[in-house]
Amino acid sequence: MEATLDRFGRIVIPKKIRDDFNLQAGTQINFEESEQGIILKPKHGEPNLFWKDGVLVFSGVPMGDIGEALTKHRDERVRSIRR
Repeated sequence: MEATLDRFGRIVIPKKIRDDFNLQAGTQINFEESEQGIILKPKHGEPNLFWKDGVLVFSGVPMGDIGEALTKHRDERVRSIRR
C-alpha cells in the first residue's frame, strides 16, 4: 500500500490499516526513525475516549476500573442535563 504526502505534510492511513489496528480519529501516533525508514506506532497509555454520533466510544485496552469511569461520566451527563 502507498499514500501521497499532501502540501501540508499529511498522509491518509489506508482504511484497511486503520481498521486492522483499530485506529480512530484522535489516536496518537509515535514516529520512530530507523535506518530502513519511518516507523509509525499507535501510542499506548491512557485509554482513548471520544464522541461518535453523540455517543461516548472507548477505543483501547481498559486500564483501571471501567465501571467507575462509566459512573463518573453518567454523573457528569446528569449534571449537565439538569442545568
